[in-house]
Amino acid sequence: MFMQIIQSLLTVFEKLPFFLVAGVMCLSSFAPPEVEEPQVLNENTGNYFLPDYGSTRISSHRSGKGAAPENTLMAIKSNLIYAESDSAIIEMDVQLTKDGEIVLYHSLFLDEKSDSAEYFGKENTTVFSKTYEELRNLNMGETFKSGDSYPYRGLRGDDIPDDIRITALKDVFECVETQVPDTYRYIIEVKYPTPWAPKIVDGIYELMQKYDMADRVIVASFWPDVSMYIDAKYEGKINRSANPFEIVDLYSSYLRNEELDKEAIKYTALQMPYYWDDGKLLVANLGKASFIDYAHKYGISMQYWTVNNAEDAKALAAAGADLLMTDYPDRIRDALYPEISYRQVS
Repeated sequence: MFMQIIQSLLTVFEKLPFFLVAGVMCLSSFAPPEVEEPQVLNENTGNYFLPDYGSTRISSHRSGKGAAPENTLMAIKSNLIYAESDSAIIEMDVQLTKDGEIVLYHSLFLDEKSDSAEYFGKENTTVFSKTYEELRNLNMGETFKSGDSYPYRGLRGDDIPDDIRITALKDVFECVETQVPDTYRYIIEVKYPTPWAPKIVDGIYELMQKYDMADRVIVASFWPDVSMYIDAKYEGKINRSANPFEIVDLYSSYLRNEELDKEAIKYTALQMPYYWDDGKLLVANLGKASFIDYAHKYGISMQYWTVNNAEDAKALAAAGADLLMTDYPDRIRDALYPEISYRQVS
């Protein structure tokens, strides 16, 4: 009964922070922001996530969901072609299994991306209700669509490739850091709050220590208790993004042109939605050059999701955005940096 209550609450409240931020920021504005001239306050920072103006980074959203089943090792491997670029960044979502393994998965229920309902004989199964070994039996590419086909649909048992089974976070780092050590940056979103979040954050920190990647990881979450846990236990040791309430607070300070105490800002990045012509809610004011300038004054990296449209990408880059998360990194890289080519890492 307790788990059913938790699942119901998560279903209701999972998207609440997003709509809170969107509502405050949009204020019924459904047009792109007017073009503003950036002040260019992010020069020579020495911070990879706060690059020089004109060097907007590009991150593969959900590990590269446009190229392969999202948050799988196959998607992770699809990123290795960009190892020699300044945009070698992987964004991924993590949850905790029943037996304490940190794995990659975005949604609350496994049905959305796998054959979970068939395998477990019921709908609405969660990651945290099953062990890692149980979850390894699922085909995480069941609903992945490429063009007009579903290339991995129907694969069962031994026919499921290992790299489209549920993926442990430790295996991501083992794969990438073995092939291209000390190269990639990671954005890791903790999907759910206490009681899972502390164990997830602790596990992320252990892996960061193992691979000496403190300056290459940003931990993100919509849940304020995740931010509070990081600040209480890992301040100065884990870089984190702002939670939705902190985004609202910073935006309010920007509107008032308020001077802030830089030392009091606990986060290193704002990760925010931005849409225009892909049929989703517009939060264009978050992409205004003046807001980006305001954040840059305090050394905050401005990062946007999910930017799949080339014109959106160009507008945000021109405004001074530091990082764009996209399902289609090839498309956005071609739009921003058509002169750059990439070599596949073997």
